Amino acid sequence: MIDTLRDEILRAGLIVDPQVNNGVIFGRARIAAIDAEVWFNVDPELDEENAPDVEALLHAIEGVLALNSEQWQVILSEVVTDIEDAVGDEPVEETTPLRDDLALNSVVVFADATLLRFEAPHQFPDSWVQVQLDDDFMLEDLAIEKKDDESPEQFASLDDLLDHLTKSD
Repeated sequence: MIDTLRDEILRAGLIVDPQVNNGVIFGRARIAAIDAEVWFNVDPELDEENAPDVEALLHAIEGVLALNSEQWQVILSEVVTDIEDAVGDEPVEETTPLRDDLALNSVVVFADATLLRFEAPHQFPDSWVQVQLDDDFMLEDLAIEKKDDESPEQFASLDDLLDHLTKSD
């Protein structure tokens, strides 16, 4: 099943040299909106009962690759606004603007979700900024994930996120 999906991704020319490892397809793809090549991971969430939704997975990959620069800027603006709203007027040590610091590291595609993983080496040197897109490829959810942790860090409130962002180690 997964080999068929990999072959379809290759045939469509979406991901360069897609490989399969542990039930996940991975490779690199160029996102024209940011003029960068990033890692793509496609997780069909295989189980014994259900075949992968090839059309949904291909649609999700195509959707991210088809984002134009305007759509990309809207996503970035929403990410920056959400994080800056959480910080508010609290003093921060880093002066690099978050928008300038965010760099897309990878994309993870599921049949029902697309995740963008950003690095922000100045603002969040030990964390990822993980963004979930909805079906229209707009911001649905945002989480800060420790780089050495497998699960995203969740915050009960914006105050909790603010405390996390402004604490000094």
